[in-house]
Amino acid sequence: MKLIDYMRAEKLDDVTMARRVGGITQHCIRKLKYGERGPSLQTAIRIHEVTSGIVGLTEWPRKRVGCAPNITEPRSVA
Repeated sequence: MKLIDYMRAEKLDDVTMARRVGGITQHCIRKLKYGERGPSLQTAIRIHEVTSGIVGLTEWPRKRVGCAPNITEPRSVA
């Protein structure tokens, strides 16, 4: 099942799904569910896990332009 179909079936919004997956933003979830970006391998595995395998690892488009990780730590200025 595709991510968008899973989220509709479970009535999940982008924020809730991003929190479940962890480490990515709601913006990234939106890009993933509409196929505008593909997930990193780590993100695809995590989505597979939090959906109990319903969103399969082969459900993603071949193009892989991963979303940036959700980094909450302040960046040092060098």
